[in-house]
Amino acid sequence: MFGLAQNFKYALRRLKNNPGFTIVAVLTLALGIGANSAMFSVINAVLLRPLPYRDPQRLALLFEHWPQFPQLSLSYLNYRDWRDQSHSFEAVAAVRNNVVTMTGIPEAERLPAQNVTANLFEMLGVKPELGRAFSEAEDKPGGPPVALISHRLCQQRFSCSPAVLGQPIILNNENYSIIGVMPAGFEVLQQAPDVIVPFEPWARTLPDDRSWHPGILPIARLKPGVSLEQARSEIAVIAKRLEKQYPDTNTNVSSLVDLMQDEIVQNVRPALLVLTGAVGVVLLIACANVANLMLVRAAGRRREMAVCAALGARRSDIIRQLLAESILVAISGGVLGLALAWVAMHLVVRLAGESLPRSNGVSMDIEVLVFTLLVAVLAGILFGLAPARHAWRVDLREVLNETNRGGSGGEVLRTRAVLVVSEIALAMLLLVGAGLLFKSFELLSRVSPGFSADHILIANIARSPTYRDPNVRLSFFDRLLEQVSVLPGVRAAGAISVLPVTGTGSALHFNIQGRPPNSPQQFTISSYRVVSVGYLKTMGVPLIAGRWIEDRDREQAPAVVVINSTFARTHFPNQSPLGQHIQLGQMPDPSVPWMQIVGIVADVKQSLASESAAEMYVPYRQADSVLPVFTLSLVVRTAGNPLQQANSIRAIVRGIDANQPITGIQTMEENVSQSIAEPRFRTVLLAIFAGIALALAAVGIFGVMSYSVAQRTRELGLRIALGSSRSRVLQLVLTHGLRLTVVGIVIGLTATFFLARYVSSMLFNVPPYDPMTLVGVVAVLVVISLCACYIPARRATLVDPIVALREE
Repeated sequence: MFGLAQNFKYALRRLKNNPGFTIVAVLTLALGIGANSAMFSVINAVLLRPLPYRDPQRLALLFEHWPQFPQLSLSYLNYRDWRDQSHSFEAVAAVRNNVVTMTGIPEAERLPAQNVTANLFEMLGVKPELGRAFSEAEDKPGGPPVALISHRLCQQRFSCSPAVLGQPIILNNENYSIIGVMPAGFEVLQQAPDVIVPFEPWARTLPDDRSWHPGILPIARLKPGVSLEQARSEIAVIAKRLEKQYPDTNTNVSSLVDLMQDEIVQNVRPALLVLTGAVGVVLLIACANVANLMLVRAAGRRREMAVCAALGARRSDIIRQLLAESILVAISGGVLGLALAWVAMHLVVRLAGESLPRSNGVSMDIEVLVFTLLVAVLAGILFGLAPARHAWRVDLREVLNETNRGGSGGEVLRTRAVLVVSEIALAMLLLVGAGLLFKSFELLSRVSPGFSADHILIANIARSPTYRDPNVRLSFFDRLLEQVSVLPGVRAAGAISVLPVTGTGSALHFNIQGRPPNSPQQFTISSYRVVSVGYLKTMGVPLIAGRWIEDRDREQAPAVVVINSTFARTHFPNQSPLGQHIQLGQMPDPSVPWMQIVGIVADVKQSLASESAAEMYVPYRQADSVLPVFTLSLVVRTAGNPLQQANSIRAIVRGIDANQPITGIQTMEENVSQSIAEPRFRTVLLAIFAGIALALAAVGIFGVMSYSVAQRTRELGLRIALGSSRSRVLQLVLTHGLRLTVVGIVIGLTATFFLARYVSSMLFNVPPYDPMTLVGVVAVLVVISLCACYIPARRATLVDPIVALREE
């Protein structure tokens, strides 16, 4: 231990005496280690850290699987049968995400909420920080109206003291009593509810229909000793049994059972793993660069090491001293890297936005500190191996007998060339990945959403379910649209049940008049949108045939519907759909009106990365008689900045109903931008990492070529003395640098063909071996290499042959 302390003390003195080398090496490593620490903080919080529940590895999520929907929430009746008939689980609970309006406060507020079964909290092993959870009696129809609130809401509205227990809270115009406060940060299924109410009182109001899916998500705990595969097999058997028992609703309805943690992170896991590999490559390139610097430094200290050996130092002592220096440099880089990681970590979370689950757990904790220390030590050993190997192979007696400075320069140059080739190959990998993702994102961002997104303000308005009178409910939307439309600077206004480019919305069964389905296999589904009279015109959706929805399309008028072009092509391929009639429901029902198709409009994207689905637009005045309309999103096209109308619209809403909140006010352009947040996140990060790798590789090439010119000064001077032109010397040096680049590119291309498939799932309309991307990356590497080689090459042409010949 005393010897190690002496090694590090001497290493510190040597590094202080060489500030230029130390600063460059530490900064280079800080980039690589900092990027890895930042990504590890994200990976640790999102992928590695267990869910904050009791025995989270035994928690599973249950879904229905339909041919049209690979992953679907359960109907209430299927949930009850799966729960009651399964024996693989200790308990099965249900969660349903919701939104409620809280009134009785100066300004009504819309809050995220959840309906949960009483056994959920015990199953998760979570207790309220104040009060208690629901009892079985409270989670039954007719039970007392009670609620749990979040720590945030308790602090904001009730000063978060025990006195909050028992206080009343008005939700959706109904009185509830607060019985508990959840811990800070509590969330279930990526939702952080401000209000939690019992599940069964709401569920028992649902229609007795197994095809009705109101968003019920069951969470189950596996029994000890029961595997996930056993649970999957049992639920599959139950689903088959229900299919035979209820063929009208459950035909082709199978099951899907996944671990809860895997399900939560499944969409983001591929991108995070690719980015983790990318920062690993950046660190390897940084280590290669520092190894280059250490090699040059070790070559210059050959006589020093030889003298030490002559005075009794063992070869292992010399190698240990070199490793001590490299580890000290790496730890210094790690300390600076932590500061960079702290900044980068927050930028990554902000860039990812809502596309990154569990992002509230991303922090610079003890696990990240330990990881950074381990990475720094391993990096120090890794880049310290090159000078240590050089010291091991050097004949120290030969060094003492050297009479020139050539020494082992050739060996050092070969080793450094190998390192630079490796850097170029690794940079090639990152550049190709970044190029593919950039081209993919560019194509995705250029996809037309099917409407004109500029100068549009959007806002969400949800009426409380207690507004059961349709005249009161719909008159509110009528008055709102009427008053917003005449605001100065407003060109048009409309409303829709689900905004486009959100990836969400209702999908309902329907049938075509004259074509009744002969079996459940012939049931058809379409996206279903409820709209106001002016919505399609306000959005600038092109009318292909027929007419728009008009003001005459009200309750007593014949029912009408407008369809999109995909609906027309899919269901009326060889005829005009205008004048045809469709009806909501799986089978014809005399109680449900037939809607006449009066118009065809262009497709509107619900996801920029997906093909447009069949879609129908129904006037909200007519739709309410079949499915009551409680929530609409306002869209307002303005002449100027849309956000300037926000306060005026808030005032109109308060003037019509002081207890009606308005949420989600933003521009439509922001809405479209948010829909591609996840591909933007991975593209930007990989591009940053690739840029760092390219810069480090360019520095490596520059360093090798500079060292090569310094080692060949006498040779180049002799060439010029014997008549070689300076342009020929320039070409000679550039050719040597390009030779290293070409070798690295060939190795990188070979590796690319093996690794490109890992990013193929993240690409949009771009093949993983896109020739234009490959050619572009090769061109960039060649140009950067030429630029890095030019300065040393130019210096070589300025060699004075007389001075060069006299140097030795």
